[in-house]
Amino acid sequence: MASAFDDPADVKNDLENRFLWRFRPQRLDAEIVRDSMLAVGGNINLALGGEPIFPNIPEDILAGQYRGKWENTPEGPAAWRRGVYVYQRRSLPYPMFDTFDHPDLNATAGARNVSTVPTQALTLLNNPFVLSQAKWLADRVRREASDPYSQVDAAYRIALARGATETEIGIGIDLIKKQSLESFTHVVLNLDEFLYMR
Repeated sequence: MASAFDDPADVKNDLENRFLWRFRPQRLDAEIVRDSMLAVGGNINLALGGEPIFPNIPEDILAGQYRGKWENTPEGPAAWRRGVYVYQRRSLPYPMFDTFDHPDLNATAGARNVSTVPTQALTLLNNPFVLSQAKWLADRVRREASDPYSQVDAAYRIALARGATETEIGIGIDLIKKQSLESFTHVVLNLDEFLYMR
């Protein structure tokens, strides 16, 4: 039921988890990664039904498309709908979903492929959507807490549903002082604990 365990001898007895004594951590699906970022930033639009959304794809990628429709939905509540409402086009998959193993729309498969590749980390570091959600999370944390100590703890509670340890608070305060609260919340969105079910 959980991937955490207390006794290191358990791993020694069953390193490969053949007896299924612990949950194997699994990365969130592509749509859920996006939805989670929207949720912790406090701006997910949970409206049901309606037209699909077209998350932003850079103009240089769109310029290479000679057929089909993709009109970027302007950033805001209309674009912050859940991932299930993202328009699916076989010839132009949404790049962030594609990076996080979104199913190939040209083939039938019983399960999604799961990979860990450098482009996933690079997307989390450089993608404009991720950077904007880090800013929204920083704004939310700033509204809830005024000093760096409570800001670090608030960010952990919002994003990871747990308080920060003293070590994490120390590292977070140091990052906020050296860079910014936004840089810290960007790090929080990149944590394995945020991206994986345990």
